[in-house]
Amino acid sequence: YNSLGKPDKLQSLSVDARQELDLKVGVAFSRFQTRYFQGRYGDLDSAVLSYGPCQTPTLGFCVQRHLEMETFKPEPYWLLDLGIMNSGTMCRAVWDSGRSFNRNKVDSYIATCRDANPPSVAKVTSVITKDKNQGRPVPLNTVALLKACSKALGIGPHSALQIAERLYLSGYLSYPRTESTRYPKSFDIAGTLQDQVQDNRWGSYVRDLLRDGVNVAKGGVDMGDHPPITPCRHARAGELSGDSARVYDLVTRHFIASVSHDAKWRSTTVKIAIEELGEKGNFTIRGKTLISPGFLAIMLHKQYGDEREDVPFGEEEEEEKDLPEFKEGDMYGLFFSGSKKSGNKVSVAPSGKFCTLDIKEKMTTPPTYLTESELISRMEKHGIGTDASISTHIENIIKRYYVELIPGRKLKPSKLGLVLAQGYHLIDNSLVLPTIRSDIEGQCNNIAKGLAERDAVVRKAIDLFSAKFNYFVDNISKMDVLFGSSFAKLQDVGKPFTRCGLTRRYLQFITGPPPRLYNKTTETVYVLPIGGEIKQWTGRNCPVEGCNFELCLYSVGAPPRTFPLCPNCFNNPKPEWGQVPGEDTTTTPGDEEDENKERNIRRMAGKNMIRECPHPDKMPLIEEMTVSPDPESNGVLILDPHLGPKWRLVSTREPTIVHMPKSVEKVTVLNAKDEVLGCRMMSIEFKEGESPLEGGKKKYTSCFAADEMLQGLVRIHHGDERMKASSRGGRGRGRGGGRGGRGRGRGGRGGRGRR
Repeated sequence: YNSLGKPDKLQSLSVDARQELDLKVGVAFSRFQTRYFQGRYGDLDSAVLSYGPCQTPTLGFCVQRHLEMETFKPEPYWLLDLGIMNSGTMCRAVWDSGRSFNRNKVDSYIATCRDANPPSVAKVTSVITKDKNQGRPVPLNTVALLKACSKALGIGPHSALQIAERLYLSGYLSYPRTESTRYPKSFDIAGTLQDQVQDNRWGSYVRDLLRDGVNVAKGGVDMGDHPPITPCRHARAGELSGDSARVYDLVTRHFIASVSHDAKWRSTTVKIAIEELGEKGNFTIRGKTLISPGFLAIMLHKQYGDEREDVPFGEEEEEEKDLPEFKEGDMYGLFFSGSKKSGNKVSVAPSGKFCTLDIKEKMTTPPTYLTESELISRMEKHGIGTDASISTHIENIIKRYYVELIPGRKLKPSKLGLVLAQGYHLIDNSLVLPTIRSDIEGQCNNIAKGLAERDAVVRKAIDLFSAKFNYFVDNISKMDVLFGSSFAKLQDVGKPFTRCGLTRRYLQFITGPPPRLYNKTTETVYVLPIGGEIKQWTGRNCPVEGCNFELCLYSVGAPPRTFPLCPNCFNNPKPEWGQVPGEDTTTTPGDEEDENKERNIRRMAGKNMIRECPHPDKMPLIEEMTVSPDPESNGVLILDPHLGPKWRLVSTREPTIVHMPKSVEKVTVLNAKDEVLGCRMMSIEFKEGESPLEGGKKKYTSCFAADEMLQGLVRIHHGDERMKASSRGGRGRGRGGGRGGRGRGRGGRGGRGRR
């Protein structure tokens, strides 16, 4: 107490700003949507439909995982299965090529080996044995404690923090709300360990550790707020009970482990090759054995280690097992146990060792619902909430019945949670995405560092959310449509929408989430993009050869940009059309089919949030409407499919709208193309008496990218995707200065057009 200083005013102002913003924004949105939906639906529990700047993005993470599961389509795949018989032990080797979605390709590998002369053998090309250290854990902070309690003890984050606080008030643990993962220099590690020497559970381990010398914990950061969570005094057996005893046990074991020695493993990697298959004939056997347990003797590390998401296929964690002795140059005769064709050949090596080569068929598996531990990791990564508030946000979405806790401590969105999240996406997806909240959290941190003024940060954020609130109120009917679909009788869900190009029957439009079209005849589902509004566009069919699906319209942004959408081509894009929006389309020569299949699996897993044109720019449907490159992006400008009377061009990749002058009566995209730019010409027809052309001529043909006269007449709006705290919206610069360039044109500096 002799070293106490003055309170940090900047920290206080930062907390004050965060509280004011959360209260004002949360109350405004919660009050409006609660009162709007109260009593509108008989089966809707709408006592409180709350919104929170942190609570709602937390719900969004859970809903996104649900969408990935709902839209997941299982796919069969095949791989080569090599079994090595060595010293009476059958070892399974992993195929280095991973997997293939082409059965015939894998069959050809088997046939190549079976028909080889001399007979094929599997040869050990290398045996590498090395010792590896498994690092001891970093000291425990609040987020790590919440994840550990959920994963290892089955205690929810909210309850875990309450228990830790009670243990703190009782003097058993240090303060549990901390971001630090490094012990300060003044921390008495030896003294804290000495308190645990008499414990009958870990006392002998602690005595040995003190005798051999403790280790300073690796890594971590001292945030300067509070030290990591540690035991403050010894709790005798039976002194604590229930969950309190379990949390104390976990914290104490973690503390001891953090200053213990690393665990040591002996890892063996055996590389095996079948020469006839070239690069596709490489296999690997891995195994490891524990040499020195180190910290693992006191802490069961695997109970709550960090999760690895999106682990590439074939890169699973090394398995703990003893391998028989392998030597470089060992050869094993191939036995084709699973082949259905006659004429099997078996090459038996002089040693009598052999192996089996077969094809194994498997199915891709969908993801599971987010666990509490995984959700906490995502919140921490995206800056949603603080170490002290993360547990509260998770508890709120459970108490509001937006999600339910299912076995395995997984969070499953309810019907109400799905509709709310999808409604926010439809109106203004920044209300549910973590982007803006993360930015505001960063500004609050800048207040604490003295880099920003509290009043300026609050004023800017309030202005931003005020505009969002007004837009939300004006467009609440879009969310109401989702409520009506989700809380209505089954026969009211799904309506005839557009015709299938294969059966010519109407596809049923299911608003979702996720939105999709369903063919009752073929039981085929066509997933639609998420993030915009989908409308009918009666009577127009896709021009792609062999498609002929009836088109619909997809509108995104504010003000909205509208694009044509073919359900079939969106789900089955062709490589020659170019990069699919939001996806990486690079491929490895020779593996295009498998890699395209992998991308389609990820795409069908609900990861199709699209805030731009849903089709590539080289798709025939888009090319038919392309009139100019967009010099501010990699996209193009197309004629808005709504056509007149308000004629305009929209960018396929940026929130840019080019408004034609009001004097234009009609615009037609021609088949003729500009020889240099390759985009289509436009036929412009002006209203009687309002033509700017010489002699009052009404019609003329234009290449927009090179037409300085027309560029000087247009008004350009750089829209706000409602995902950013600042916007370029409202500028009216024209385009000119040659083909595809920008210049002054008519309208003043920078080609500023008439408004």
